[in-house]
Amino acid sequence: MATKPENTFRNAVHRHLPSSLYHVKMSNMYNAGIADDWYSGEKADLWIAYKFLPVIPQRVNIWMANPNQKHLSTLQMNWLRGRHKEGRNVAVIVGTPKGGVILPGLSWENELTPAEFTAKLCSRKELAEWIERQTVR
Repeated sequence: MATKPENTFRNAVHRHLPSSLYHVKMSNMYNAGIADDWYSGEKADLWIAYKFLPVIPQRVNIWMANPNQKHLSTLQMNWLRGRHKEGRNVAVIVGTPKGGVILPGLSWENELTPAEFTAKLCSRKELAEWIERQTVR
């Protein structure tokens, strides 16, 4: 079975993580909505939901504001909001062929124009470095 683009992107980010950083893929068909990965470091834990856009749309707001394009399911949104309310570190990383955008906390609820999205793009290595800074350093 072919690997989904989201998992291919996620794995490419993970290749840049230090081997000492503990992380677990959390997907579970019996517990929908949970973030994709849990990272545990000496500094903190971090829960990340990964999404993938094959292309960056060139018009309108491209993230949550578009009612025709739900990137997170209702279960995922509720799970992330619940963990954030508990004081846990959560984020959404939106991958593209050109890199990814980090949406920490509940910032995934905000609209992003294509220009804003493009300005926030990070390489896979930079994404891994951000994860490491949140959890280890």
